[in-house]
Amino acid sequence: MIAQLLLQVSIYCLFPLLLTFEKNPQTRRVSLYIYVSLVLIMGGFLGAVYSVVLFDAISLSGGTIAYGGFMMACIMMAFIENDPFILQNIVRLVLMVSVFKVLLFTSVAGLLNAPQILNPLNVPVGLFELSLPLIVLGAVLIIVELYLLVFVFDKLKRLLVNHAIFSLAYSLGFVAVILMDGVLFPLIAMGVSSDVFALIIGNLSGKALIAVTFGSFLFLFMLVNKQRMEKALNDPLLNWRLLLSSSSHIVQKLEQNEAQLLQARTVVQHSREGIAVLDTDFKIISANPALERLLESAPTQELTEQNLLTLISVPQTLTAIKEQLNNYPSWSNEVTWVISGKVHVGLLTLVTVPDRHDKALNYTASLTDISELVDVREELRYMAHHDVLTGLPNRRALQALLADNAEAPDVALLLIDLDNFKQVNDSFGHVKGDRLLVQVSRRLSMVLPDNARLFRIGGDEFSVYCKGINSATEALQLANALRLQASYPCDIEPTMPVYVDCCIGISLFPGFASTPDELYQQADTALYWAKGIGKGTVKVYQEMMTTSRRSSLTLESLLREAIDSRKLEVYLQPKIHLGSGAVHGAEVLARWTTDDNERIAPDVFIPLAEEAGLMRRLTDCIMVKACDALNQIAPYVPDSFRLAVNISASELANEHLLASLRRVLEEFDLTPSRFEIELTETALIDVELKILVDLKKAGFTLALDDFGTGYSSLSYLNRLPIDTLKIDKSFVANIPLEQSSTNLTRSIIRIARDMGCSVVAEGVENSEQHLFLESENCQLAQGYLYSKPLPLSEFIEFISS
Repeated sequence: MIAQLLLQVSIYCLFPLLLTFEKNPQTRRVSLYIYVSLVLIMGGFLGAVYSVVLFDAISLSGGTIAYGGFMMACIMMAFIENDPFILQNIVRLVLMVSVFKVLLFTSVAGLLNAPQILNPLNVPVGLFELSLPLIVLGAVLIIVELYLLVFVFDKLKRLLVNHAIFSLAYSLGFVAVILMDGVLFPLIAMGVSSDVFALIIGNLSGKALIAVTFGSFLFLFMLVNKQRMEKALNDPLLNWRLLLSSSSHIVQKLEQNEAQLLQARTVVQHSREGIAVLDTDFKIISANPALERLLESAPTQELTEQNLLTLISVPQTLTAIKEQLNNYPSWSNEVTWVISGKVHVGLLTLVTVPDRHDKALNYTASLTDISELVDVREELRYMAHHDVLTGLPNRRALQALLADNAEAPDVALLLIDLDNFKQVNDSFGHVKGDRLLVQVSRRLSMVLPDNARLFRIGGDEFSVYCKGINSATEALQLANALRLQASYPCDIEPTMPVYVDCCIGISLFPGFASTPDELYQQADTALYWAKGIGKGTVKVYQEMMTTSRRSSLTLESLLREAIDSRKLEVYLQPKIHLGSGAVHGAEVLARWTTDDNERIAPDVFIPLAEEAGLMRRLTDCIMVKACDALNQIAPYVPDSFRLAVNISASELANEHLLASLRRVLEEFDLTPSRFEIELTETALIDVELKILVDLKKAGFTLALDDFGTGYSSLSYLNRLPIDTLKIDKSFVANIPLEQSSTNLTRSIIRIARDMGCSVVAEGVENSEQHLFLESENCQLAQGYLYSKPLPLSEFIEFISS
C-alpha cells in the first residue's frame, strides 16, 4: 500500500519535472494546462474514492495527494517560465473546471433522482449534491492560496539574497500554505464545532505528510535549478495591480511597454550622444552608433567587452569613480580622448542602474563631444583675464596677481592714466583711439624690466607690477621712462601727429602699504593726486594724500540726501529690433545732478553708493523712477515693451530684494513681466541660484549684461534661468574689422541661440556693425547709432516719432 502511495506521489512529481526539459515554451505551457486540468478534475473523485490510514495515525486521501501535486506543479511552472502571470491562466482553468464540475454534478444528481434511471451500483445522490458547495469552496481556496504563494515569493525576494536560504524559506512557506488549507477548508465548509476540530486534527497529519513531501521536492528543485531561480530573484518586484488585472489590460500594458521600449531604442540608436550600457567593471555591454563615431571605432562588436574608461582619459581613478557611484546615483565630468592626433573633449555621465537591493547592476554611459564649446570657453577664460584690444592682462588678472603675491617683498605698483585720451576719441573716433591704446601699450612694454608686468585695467588706464624695487627713487625712474614712452607722438592720424601724456601714481610694498589691497588703494590715491596737479605728473604715495580724499565723504552725504529725496533721474536708452527697426524696450540708466548743477558720473556715484552701503536705497529709488517712467510712456508702447533695470551684485545677494521690487510694482499697479533684471557675470559669482529662480518665477525676465567680459563655466551658465545675453560693447566696437572680436561675437550669438536666449548687442555705433549683427540673426541692439540715453521727455518724443 505504501509503495502504491509513493508511486502516486512520484507520478505527481515526475510530470512537471519532465516539462522542465521541454524546449518549446508553447508545448510546455499547453502540457501544463492539460495536466493541471486533469488533476483538478480527478482530484475531487479521488478524494471521494479512497482514504488511507498509515501507521494507525495518519489519514491520507487521494484528493489531498492530488491537491499537493497540483499546487507544486503550478509553482514549479511559474519558476520555469519565469512568468508569474502564468498563474492567471491557471486561475481561469480552476474556474472553468469548477464550473464544469458544478454543472456536471448537478446534472448527474438530477438524473439519479429520475425514476427511469438505472443505478446498479446504488451511488447515493447526496454524494453529488454534497460536493457542489465543496467544489466552489475548493476553487476559491486554491485561487487565494496560489496568489498567497506568489505574494510570499515576492516578499522573500526583498529580504533574502542567498539562494539556498531563500529556497528553504520558500519551501517552508509552501508547507505552511498546504497546512493552512487543511485547517480552513473544513472550518469554512462545516463550521466551528468539536467534531470539525477532531476531523481537522485527524486529517492534518496526512496533510502535513503531503505538504512536507511535495515541499521537500520543491526545495530540491529550487536548489538544483540555481540559474533559473537567480534569474527569477533578480527580476523586478511584481506589479500587483497588473497581476490582478484582466488579460486585455495586461496585453495593452505590454504593448505600451513594447512601444516605449521601441521608442527608447530608436532614440538611443539615432542620438547624437554616445550611449552605452556598461557592466560593473565599466566594460561595454552594448553601444549605439554615435559612440562608435565619437571613438572612431569599427561596428559595435569592436567596442563590446572593452573598458570604456580605458578608451578615454578621465580625471579620477576607476576606484574613485566607483566609490562616488556607490554613494550618489550618477557621476559626471569632462574627459578627453585622441583621434588621429587630435584631442577631443567630452562630457561623460555615468548613471547607476540598481538591482532590487539597490546595488549596482549596470551603468549607463552618455558621452557628448563638447570640443567646440571648450574652445569657446577657453577663449572666454582668456578674455576674462585679458584686454580684448591690447591683449594685455586686465584688472582681474592684476587683482589675482596681488592676491597670489601678498607676501612678496620689494614690490612697486604703478597706476597710469593717459591724458587727452577723451579728446582723441571725440576728435578722431573710437577706432583711432583704439589704435592709440595699442601703440601706447607696445611702447610701455618696451621699457619694462624683466621682473615687471603691464596691465590694462580700464579704458585709458594701465598698471605696472614690478618686483625688486625697494625705493621710491627706483620706482620714479621706471615711471619717468614709461611717461617718456607714452609722450612720443602717435601716427594714428596720417595728416598730423597725435600727442598724449600720462599721469602715474606709485605705491611700494612693504615700504608704504602693508597689504595688497592697501598697495592698490595707495597707488590709486597717488594717481588721483597726480591728475589733480596736472597732465604728465608722477607722484609717489604719501600719507597726507589720503586725508585729501576724505572729502569724498561730503559727496557721500550729498548722495545719501539725493537718494532719500529721490532727486536722481533716469535716462532711457532704446533697444532696437534689428529686423523691423521697432523700439522693443529700453535700458534704465541712473543720472545725478547736484543742487549746484554739477553732473556726477555714474561711475563715480554708483561705486560710492556701493562703498557707503546705499545700494538698497539706490535700487529702490531707481525702481520707483523706472515705474513712473513706464506709466508715462505706456500709451506710446505695446504691452510687450520692457524696461531693463541694472541690479548690483550686492543687491542680488539681498534676500529682501524680491519683496522690495514687488512693493514698488504694487505701488504703481505694474507687473514684473514689464521689467527685465540685468546682472553681470561677476555678480553671479556670489549669488545663489535660488534667488534668480525666485525672480524668474515672480515674472521678471533676466538678462546677463556685458557677456564675455567675465568668466563663467558654460555648464554653470546653462543651469541659470537667463532669458537674454547682452554682448559687451568692447566686442561690438571691433566688428567686423577685427577677426577675433567678430568670431567671438558670432560664438556668443550661437551660444545664446543654443541656450534658448535672446541676444542684445551693446555699443552699436555704425552701420557696418548693424549689418553684421543683423546677418548673424542678433535680435536686438542698442547704441549711439540709434540713440544716446535720453531723459524721459525726449524718449517719449523719440518713440512717438
